[in-house]
Amino acid sequence: MKYFIFPVILAVFAFAPIAIADETWERVTGITEPNIREIAISGMALYSASARNLYRSEDDGNTWHGVFSARGEDNAINFIAALRNCVFVCTNRGLFKSIDGKAGWKNIFKGIGAEEKSVFHIALSGDKNLYLGTKKGLFTSSDNGATWKKGTGLAADLSVSWVSFYEDSVLLATEKGIYKNSGTDWKRTFIASSEETEYDIDSQDESLSAMNPVNSIATAQDKIYLATNSGIFISDNKGESWQSFESTGLGSQKINRLLVLDSQTQYPSSAVEKNILFAATDNGVFIFSDDDKTWQAVYKGIDADKINSIRADNKGRLWAATNKGLYRSKGVLGVNILRASETSREENILKEINHEPTIRQVQNAAIEYAEVNPNKIKNWRRRANLKAFFPEVSIDYDKTINYDSGADTYYIGPHDWGATVKWDLGELIWNPDQTSIDVRSKLMVQLRDDILDEVTRAYFERRRLQMELHFNPPENPKSKMEKELRLQELTADLDGLTGGCFSSQLK
Repeated sequence: MKYFIFPVILAVFAFAPIAIADETWERVTGITEPNIREIAISGMALYSASARNLYRSEDDGNTWHGVFSARGEDNAINFIAALRNCVFVCTNRGLFKSIDGKAGWKNIFKGIGAEEKSVFHIALSGDKNLYLGTKKGLFTSSDNGATWKKGTGLAADLSVSWVSFYEDSVLLATEKGIYKNSGTDWKRTFIASSEETEYDIDSQDESLSAMNPVNSIATAQDKIYLATNSGIFISDNKGESWQSFESTGLGSQKINRLLVLDSQTQYPSSAVEKNILFAATDNGVFIFSDDDKTWQAVYKGIDADKINSIRADNKGRLWAATNKGLYRSKGVLGVNILRASETSREENILKEINHEPTIRQVQNAAIEYAEVNPNKIKNWRRRANLKAFFPEVSIDYDKTINYDSGADTYYIGPHDWGATVKWDLGELIWNPDQTSIDVRSKLMVQLRDDILDEVTRAYFERRRLQMELHFNPPENPKSKMEKELRLQELTADLDGLTGGCFSSQLK
């Protein structure tokens, strides 16, 4: 069996440097259900779906009306899409379609058996064909869903959770990984679980694997991105091989959706000149800065943890479906997402290190741990000065053994007790213990200075390394790993000098 090891390659794709304004998000009211799973946009109409219900708004999200419900105990809405002037709803009981998105819903794909009925995703190819991903294979339609044709080869049996297109290629996200059409058949180019490499006979064709399934696929120019439960992966050769994408700054490795905004073609009127990459994760929304090669949280105004889906409307605003409702970005893209400046990057690093203990707190912890606090010497001197007020006390006890010749016996007595109390009043002026204290004080000051020097050096070297990794992260994976290991080493040094107090104060 062959194994291939590929270096981590960062995307050359240019993303706009950004900084997020205050209160970027606002809660969209009108939907009582808290957990919103999907979003779709068709012209002026907005659609949002919970697990069971689909809602529609025609006034920019101010009011919402229920237009579809998934009936049945085991039924649920898996995905929604607005394609070819129609609205499609993927459910566990087939695919539903409405021409106006309001009423007249028709079940246009029922499948054979429970697995084929479970529809996960629908997509429109460049040649205007519909592709349907189900739990039991891929289906296609060339007449807008009137008739369906089942995929051939591996595509007939795979559980397809996402369908995407890149040039003339079709990419399928399945429970086993990514499959790409190769002639008349399909080729797996990405494995969803690294354990399968031990048994997969085609592993020589695989470039990289994730420990969890692929949740979605996003394409942009000459790049393809995978959102998985163990991070983001990227391909720059049409999906033939994959590499891990930069994850610095991501609050979660579970990526639910990726969104790439192409400002030149999709939003020519926006103030953003470069493409922007967003990640919807289990710990919020993040945006990638190509200048810093880091992810930044887009969190202000949003009170939710899990972001299920993210979309952009034709005005450039973002819409986020979360476990605590639906949110949208305030204003248009060019107003709320600004070009990053050195000041904004300084603010980001300051926020990152703000929760760490200050140098004074670390120095005090080191002094207490080494027991070289100056108060210790002060207490010694105070006690030495008080010594003259306490006398030197001695107690004597005498006893005599006598012989009584008449009784021919020995007896003890009489007893003689005595006590002596002595003050040395000269110690009020000078105490000889001061000499010993002075020597100990000098040694303690030297030791304290040595400890403080070492703590200060390690603390600020660690801080400089943090700033270097934030502002100028190494592109070489080996160099980056060495710097991160050095950061851990300095953290361990500070822990050793403070008795573990440093790490205990990191939140």
